[in-house]
Amino acid sequence: MNEIETFDELALVYDNSIDWESRLNRELPFLQSFMKRSKKHRVLDMACGSGRHAVELASRDCHVIGFDTSNGMISAARSHAKKAGVEVEFHLVDMQSFSSKVDGSFDIILCLGNSLALLPGFKVLQEVIEVVYDVLSPSGSFIFQVLNFEEILGTGFRFFPIKGGVTSDGNEVVFSRFYEHGDKSWSELVATSFVKKGRNWETAISTQRVLHTTLDVLKNAITKAGFGLMEVFSDYHKSEFVAGSSRNLVVSAKR
Repeated sequence: MNEIETFDELALVYDNSIDWESRLNRELPFLQSFMKRSKKHRVLDMACGSGRHAVELASRDCHVIGFDTSNGMISAARSHAKKAGVEVEFHLVDMQSFSSKVDGSFDIILCLGNSLALLPGFKVLQEVIEVVYDVLSPSGSFIFQVLNFEEILGTGFRFFPIKGGVTSDGNEVVFSRFYEHGDKSWSELVATSFVKKGRNWETAISTQRVLHTTLDVLKNAITKAGFGLMEVFSDYHKSEFVAGSSRNLVVSAKR
């Protein structure tokens, strides 16, 4: 197994360690609050990962297209859709190129899991949001979630809780993640995976730049792209967002 395949498999192990039932029960009512019950919505799930949101929305009579840059994640997403007995169109493509793979407009466009913050820079972030605006229907909503770096940098937050999982071969995996805060525009997320092979532990390390997304940055990008209405919450229960103390930015933007 080469290095790329190793990280792909470990990403799936991490994904499988998530309590998806609880997460979907928390997030789906929020997403559905932006949908009309009498309409079959066309949904685009950006950076869809293993496709859990896409599959669940398809099971609720939405026409869903999802995309991601990971072969492993797209393969898992197709498997989840087949197991659930729903049809979802999945593509292997990045956020900068997705418009070449999808046609028509969308009533709901999702980008969850802090995915927008993983783009290579704020210029690209602006370009992606502008493309989202172009493919969103006139009454549609762009719903996304990112981490609020005003709170993260203000509190000095660095270390995520340790998580565990098991590979398809039955090997135990322990995940450790922390931030190495960089300049004014980005921090580096360092992820270490410890895999138990027999009596020994092997280590895999990956790094990813994460943009310092804040409310001011996002307001500017959303407004510049042409959106007319932006609602901001601190969670999927629509709790009030407080810039200095809310860890999450959950946003709905309308044309």
